[in-house]
Formats: sequence, C-alpha cells, structure tokens
Amino acid sequence: MTKWFGAVFLWDSGSSVGEIVGHSKVINTVDIKQSRPYRLVTGADDSCCTFFEGPPFKFKFTMSDHSRFVNCVRFSPDGNRFVSAGADGQINIYDGKTGEKVGTLGGEKAHEGGIYAVSWSPDSSKLISASGDKTVKLWDVASGTAVTTFNMGADVMDQQLGCLWQKDHLLSISLSGYINYLDKNNPDRPIRTIKGHSKSIQSLTVHKTDGRNCIYSGSHDGHINILSGN
Repeated sequence: MTKWFGAVFLWDSGSSVGEIVGHSKVINTVDIKQSRPYRLVTGADDSCCTFFEGPPFKFKFTMSDHSRFVNCVRFSPDGNRFVSAGADGQINIYDGKTGEKVGTLGGEKAHEGGIYAVSWSPDSSKLISASGDKTVKLWDVASGTAVTTFNMGADVMDQQLGCLWQKDHLLSISLSGYINYLDKNNPDRPIRTIKGHSKSIQSLTVHKTDGRNCIYSGSHDGHINILSGN
C-alpha cells in the first residue's frame, strides 16, 4: 500500500520539525494550532484525519469519523477546538489540545452535498462552511446549529468551493470563479459579487471610456469581463 508523507519546516530557518505520516491516500488539508501546546492535524482522501503533537511534530493517532474524503481541517483562532469537513457532508468538532471528538454540526449531516471549506469567526464562536449543495452555512458552534443558510443559486456553477471569514466580512468562492460578499441580513442575495474567469485568460487590453480606464479581458470560458478603474 502506498503511504503519503509530508514534512514540517520552520519558515524562517527551513529546519525540519517533524514528519507527516499516517495516511494511505492523498493529503488534502493541514492546519496548525497557533498557541501552546502546539498541535497539527491533517485530512486526506482515505477519509481519515491524523493528529500530531509537537514541535517536533510526532504522530499520535488517526481519527476515522468520516465516510468519504476529508477536504478541510481548521483550528479555531483561540485553539480550543478544531473541525474537519468532508465529502460526506459532515463537520466534526474536536478538542484542540487532545484531539478528542466533542460533537458535530447539524447532526449526522451539516450539508446535503460535500463540504469543501470552513472558516472560523475571529472570536471562535461561529464558523461558515461552503458546500457543493450550492449553499454556505453560518454555524453557532456551541449549539451545533445553523444560524443562517446562504442560498447561492441552482446552477452547477453555483457550487461553493471556498470561504473566508475576514473580520466583519463573510466571503465565498463559487465554481464559476466568482467571489461573493455574503449578507447575513439577506442570505439569498450577496452584497457584492466579484466576477472573474473560470479558465485561462487569452487576451487583455486597457481602454479609456468617459475618462475612466477600463480593463477588458477575454477567456477560454467564453466570457469578456470589464474591470472599471478611476
């Protein structure tokens, strides 16, 4: 059986501070607890997560709570919890220090489709999750319930592949390549959508219209986008 490995390095010196072991398929995600005692967790296509203590980081145990690929693992900013999200639609919650499972979000399933990303609120009390079911959900972690469900559309390209909680802003990324600024007061309509290309850009030009510079881009996705400047 093929074993998949990784390595941990100090960013400033490049010195090795551990090895990532314990997976039998491709590793998809990794995160490090940003406070002492330091911990590291990974998730992979073998439907498992692995837990490490360090530094130097050493393998402690495997968590087999998912039935399909694990796509995202994230520690809360305060380090007290971490979550794993998978293609099975589940989000599991663990103790950030011991790795013990302490609960789930949404019961047996947090989403009807696979979950590709999660992002914590700055105060570690909530998180958002992005799913192939074309929704983003805002969760209260203590109660394990969804506070808000953002419905992003009905088209295949409206699947949600990424998300970010940045201060007061909630963002998601659609399969179409669009970046959505989510509105908690109006979950069916983003505050703003930044439209990019989903395939390689083949042509680019700048043209001044009514005294304003505009960038025109053409792509293999069949779209021409216009970005207006000052």
